Amino acid sequence: MSPPSERRNAPAAPRLLVVLAVAGASVLGLGMALDPTRGFSALLASGFLALAAALGALALLCLFLVSNAGFHVAFKRVLEALSLVPVGPAALLAVIPGAGWVYSWARPGAAADPLIAAKAGYLNLPAFGVRMVLFLGLWGAFALMLRRESLAQDADGQVRHTRRSVVLAAVFLLLGGYSLSLASVDWLMSVQPHWASTIFGFYTIGSTLLTGTAVAILAVWWVRRSGRLPEVNESHLHDLGKLLFGFCTFWAYLWFSQYLLIWYANLPEETSYILARTRGGWAPLFWGNLVAGWVLPFLLLLPRAAKRTPARLVPVAALVLVGRLLDVWLQIAPATLRAGPPVPWVELGALVGIGAAFGLVFFRVLGAAPLEPAHDPYLVESLHHHT
Repeated sequence: MSPPSERRNAPAAPRLLVVLAVAGASVLGLGMALDPTRGFSALLASGFLALAAALGALALLCLFLVSNAGFHVAFKRVLEALSLVPVGPAALLAVIPGAGWVYSWARPGAAADPLIAAKAGYLNLPAFGVRMVLFLGLWGAFALMLRRESLAQDADGQVRHTRRSVVLAAVFLLLGGYSLSLASVDWLMSVQPHWASTIFGFYTIGSTLLTGTAVAILAVWWVRRSGRLPEVNESHLHDLGKLLFGFCTFWAYLWFSQYLLIWYANLPEETSYILARTRGGWAPLFWGNLVAGWVLPFLLLLPRAAKRTPARLVPVAALVLVGRLLDVWLQIAPATLRAGPPVPWVELGALVGIGAAFGLVFFRVLGAAPLEPAHDPYLVESLHHHT
């Protein structure tokens, strides 16, 4: 364990992350040169997953604020740092120059398709880019404002910063939900523009909350194992584990609701989405997504001890992230890579490169402020959580 004088400082980023970021970016660059469709599809999938990690952590922080939860304050700075990592937004913005490789509506001559032509007023590249910048700017602004209030409270100890944070959190949860629903239509659903789902926005919100919770557990565990967060005890982990368990089930409910309605209605314009993901070698990944995203986490997290023990909780959180990656990739790849699932060297390059860059930026942001929000009014409650 670190000396008491070091516990307020964030641990250094593992040096291996630099090597992984460079190697992953090189593999992704090679993949883009050889097959731009596959390269930009991988960039979109990994970029959205990185965005979901940051946005999910921000949503989690806001949920704690509006509910007057106190237990999270001991690791609040971890959530703040996660929410400020811009790697996902940067990756998504990098998709815009290659949008034609991923989105059929962005290709020359797409207006020859009557359905795409009917949506051209909304699905066009300039509007797509403007909306992306607005959405990412909106979410980033809220993350920065919440961070500013948190650091200001460190300086003057005034409770008014907590009250302002609660207001900001409530506004974000309202605007963030609507904007994420619209963004999911733009970035994910429009990959297959002949298909639509009225539940897709809620599905993406559930997936984002699950991703943010899983990443938060891994980040808190990593910082804690360095001795920097000795205040985080089994009860804190237990509460995070319960949230992971709940969001897994919420996501599975939305997954089943979408699948069941499509299966029951059996309409050609809807079943095309499921058929494309259960044929041509995609079926094992389609069902594996459900197993990794809900079945195994549900069973493994049922015992109380599993949610209180890092050796059991952390692997489940990692498994959930595998499910999240499969989920996002399956929303994109079957519509762009029609030959079936390839050997995923490009996809792994994108995942490793973006994931390592995410980790590097996270540790840098985490180290920019003390780990303990010294004047937060809920700090004492959090330090003595269930003790």
